[in-house]
Amino acid sequence: MTTRAGRGLRWGVALAGLPPALALFALAHFRPPDGREHGDLAQFFGRFHPTIVHFPVALLALVLVLEAAGATRRWARLRESAGFVLGLATLGAFAAAFLGWLLAWSGGYRGPVVTLHLWSGAWLCLAAVLCCALRRRPPGPPGLPYGLALTATVALMVWTGHLGGRLSHGDTFLTEYMPVRARAWFGLSSSTPRRGVTAGGAVPVPASGGADSFYRLSIAPILDAHCVVCHDANKQKGKLRLDSYAWIMHGGEDGPVIKPGDPAGSDLYRRITLPPDDDDFMPSDGKPPLPPDAVRLIEHWIATGASATLSDHFVPVGVAAPAAPPPAAPDYRPFLPQLAALEVALGLRLVPRSQVPTDGIILRTVSAPGRCDDAALARLAPVAALIVDAELARTKVTDAGVKILAGFPNLRSLDLSYTAVTSAQLGRLAALPHLYKLNLTATAIDAAGLAQLRRARGLRQIYYFQTKAFSH
Repeated sequence: MTTRAGRGLRWGVALAGLPPALALFALAHFRPPDGREHGDLAQFFGRFHPTIVHFPVALLALVLVLEAAGATRRWARLRESAGFVLGLATLGAFAAAFLGWLLAWSGGYRGPVVTLHLWSGAWLCLAAVLCCALRRRPPGPPGLPYGLALTATVALMVWTGHLGGRLSHGDTFLTEYMPVRARAWFGLSSSTPRRGVTAGGAVPVPASGGADSFYRLSIAPILDAHCVVCHDANKQKGKLRLDSYAWIMHGGEDGPVIKPGDPAGSDLYRRITLPPDDDDFMPSDGKPPLPPDAVRLIEHWIATGASATLSDHFVPVGVAAPAAPPPAAPDYRPFLPQLAALEVALGLRLVPRSQVPTDGIILRTVSAPGRCDDAALARLAPVAALIVDAELARTKVTDAGVKILAGFPNLRSLDLSYTAVTSAQLGRLAALPHLYKLNLTATAIDAAGLAQLRRARGLRQIYYFQTKAFSH
């Protein structure tokens, strides 16, 4: 191949790789991870990122080895395969970067390290494309610009991988067991607190509360060992941070996760006691459940008021569990075959709220909102008493559906945002005895319709942004 033809091929490859690289930058800029989940299908594909990402990592490292060895006369022929491997590595980098964005955007992640890792992956793809453009085909020499670009690309790959490791295993994963002398070389502290492994038996992280508080000695180490890796300043899944007492009590995108004195009503406790295969189970992403002793300690902490300062001596581990709350709904176990058949027929999700069979069922439509309409709600009438939470945002539900929902006697939380609902049937929802949360954002309701809800005694949270009622 002539020099001119080879140069044309290289720059043709670069031009071909430029549009997908720009697309990655556009996704990172215009659709950054916002801490909200965006559908089951997107999460399904996004979770292939940890598997695919090892492909370009290995191949880029191999390219560097082939080029370095091929620079010698004895191994010169190795350079003939380096170009092919570089091409595969570039394709793999694009696949890994896109799946990484998909995972972060759809999985409810956000935080500075998540954002930095996302942008680093996009820059890595662009650097790999540049390497393809600068590389000269054998038997010509590699060239200094290509050598510098390849070295910089591999260094960027190492940095990007380090950020991914921080997201997966925590900030101290790489340095936790680093020798003291090596720590001094990098200007690090001579010692780093190690992550706890079980309740009460680890070095606690700095946290709110006195030195002998139950929270500091028993609860903070549990959260640090099992939860903070996904819920700290750098990675805030569901907009929730668990790295300090103040942030724990602040809660996440769905509100507070701790209800002092009420473990059963605390979302944090509910999630750690769900079956591991439940979508809401924590820790998520395949991580092992909390040890039973850790779960019991968290339950006791919440039951005694979830205090940050209460001394360890005043929180009896053997305290009797609080009185069981009244059932939220009938036992769903006899209805399991019927629920499964409705899921298949309607294309909706009907999932248990917890492992307690009387905690009710959650109706989820986020994976296919277009399949839920008034007719689908009507078909749920035989199991209406089981449903305590209906997530109907962006569905085809209308006022006729609101009339049907008024017959769901145990409904506690209802999301009708971005639907065609008006004020016509809102008054019927006021009669629901347990409804405490209602989202009407971006609907056609007005102030008169909102006034119909005032007689609902238990309704504590109403969201009506982007409506005539809000502007009024």
